[in-house]
Amino acid sequence: MRFGSRRRLTPTCMRRSFAFALAALVAAGCSAPNPGPAPTPPPPSATDTPTEYGPGTYCASTLVVIQPTVRANFSLGSEYVRNGDTCSAYPYLRWLLANEPLFTGEDPDDRNYLRMASIYEDFATHVDSTNEAARVAYLDSALTARRMGVEALQREGIAYDAPLRDLREGFFFYQHGPLFADGAAREFAAFRRAFEAQPDSLDDWYLLRLFELSADRIASADDRADFLRQLAAQADANDTRDYIAGVADVLQNPPAEEIDDTVVRDLVARYRAGTLQGQDVLVLLSVTLDDPDRVEAAGGDPAAIRSGLIRRPEVTDGLESPQPLYALAMGEFENGNTARGEELFAQALRFATSASMRADFYYGRAARGYGDRQRLLGQALAAQPSHGPSLFLRESEVARAVGRPTALAGRIAYWCLADRYRRVAASGDPRVQAQAERQATQYEAAAPTAEEVFLELGKGPGDSVTASLGTYGSCTTRVR
Repeated sequence: MRFGSRRRLTPTCMRRSFAFALAALVAAGCSAPNPGPAPTPPPPSATDTPTEYGPGTYCASTLVVIQPTVRANFSLGSEYVRNGDTCSAYPYLRWLLANEPLFTGEDPDDRNYLRMASIYEDFATHVDSTNEAARVAYLDSALTARRMGVEALQREGIAYDAPLRDLREGFFFYQHGPLFADGAAREFAAFRRAFEAQPDSLDDWYLLRLFELSADRIASADDRADFLRQLAAQADANDTRDYIAGVADVLQNPPAEEIDDTVVRDLVARYRAGTLQGQDVLVLLSVTLDDPDRVEAAGGDPAAIRSGLIRRPEVTDGLESPQPLYALAMGEFENGNTARGEELFAQALRFATSASMRADFYYGRAARGYGDRQRLLGQALAAQPSHGPSLFLRESEVARAVGRPTALAGRIAYWCLADRYRRVAASGDPRVQAQAERQATQYEAAAPTAEEVFLELGKGPGDSVTASLGTYGSCTTRVR
């Protein structure tokens, strides 16, 4: 069974503190019948005193009435938990952790620690957004509570699901990582521990997240390739498996180095001066076809250079060289000679010296609109599943199909698009990496808030949600 399929919360769980309600109720199962209104503690005695806690005025002065028995305090704390009332639950859980932390009324476990951790996370969400130190302090307390729970279980010799705890920790840093200098590293370490403990138990979302994080966490290309192949072997979806394995192949068999910008400027200058000849004609033509923006940045007119070079004998005589054949094919397509273009394009593919070159050819044709774009992109990615420009263009097509939905159900697709663009960036292809990261950030910002999703769908951080991608089917991602 794959990790990550968490039980949908019932409407009785939807109260003021959605973040707390999600984590705490999942920990408790949220399986009790409708708890009804929050319990009313017994009348206070003369020695009871009100206590303030929580960020700022989030929790009003609360009269703490600790009960004489462990069971009574646990019952009160549990009821407040089920009603999502962090402020009222807090003093009872604090007392339980100080006196009988593993008490549950049945088999002992660490749910009291998990509930307290969720309360601290809820407090962190209600601190003034400018008070980053206070938010981090509450989040550190949440981490400490979870760690103390595991230590208590270990001391008592009580078995627990370690990989599931690692997934919870990893998702904690997925949500709050930017507040911690080492947040991404700790997220990767936690998810990796879960994967290594039970590699066949993580669903594709976690595998792809490990793939993304490994780009900055595993320095050696060979070591990362080995790790990616382990991830690919456990993927459920064929495209996920092929993509991760394709990046592993490129890491161990990198394409030829990209031509330096200074070389491009020199080639353009010599073309304009009329002194460009020999093999350099083919080099400049290749750059012009593959990346016209670089030629333009070097002071050249890509369309004019392509038109001028395509008639040169270095090109027309090179009918057994892939780049000249490809250039001639593009020229025929541009002039409307489709049949001749297809013939030359097929020859270019036949003489192509690598999968990367074949992917470049399919992509170039797709980008120019010379044929069915989806089919050509599919052929490019079949040749090289990690081909950055093709991946980016495909995601741009998916984003166009999603459009600009306003309803919450439609806006969930923005999370999917953010995930997809991050995977493009993680391919490591410098031609698209920075642009893909920008797109991911923009779609993340346009997505719903976790509170909106909780209130409308009853799902919170870590839960699976599905959204439509228009003509591209649907996607499944995680609330964040």
